[in-house]
Amino acid sequence: MKTSLPTLFAAAGLLLGATTASAHHSLAGEFDTATDIEIRGAVTKVEWFNPHIWIYLDVTNADGQIEKWQCEMGSPNQLIRAGWKKEDLPVGTVIKGAANPARDGSNTCSTRAITFDDGTPLFTRNGPQ
Repeated sequence: MKTSLPTLFAAAGLLLGATTASAHHSLAGEFDTATDIEIRGAVTKVEWFNPHIWIYLDVTNADGQIEKWQCEMGSPNQLIRAGWKKEDLPVGTVIKGAANPARDGSNTCSTRAITFDDGTPLFTRNGPQ
């Protein structure tokens, strides 16, 4: 049996499309949007990858222990178009975030707003300040 080149490209396109489509998630599906938390910590890493930017923080809990947190942001394109640059959150910067926690109980959140430790606003879910 002989398969044509256009048929192979069409099949490959369908497979790639199915893989990409399953990678994204619903905000309410992964995060508890009915619960608000405030998180404060020092930035340890920022990843600018699609479909979301992730900020990693060292957060001191009520017992004085350091917890590692990961906070989801908007897409890189959304933030860049609004004026953000990768250099805006250097490692060590202390930030506060208003967020929704992950439904699975992990130290993961979706940030609704970010301010620097002095209260200067940096980001809201509706766009950077």
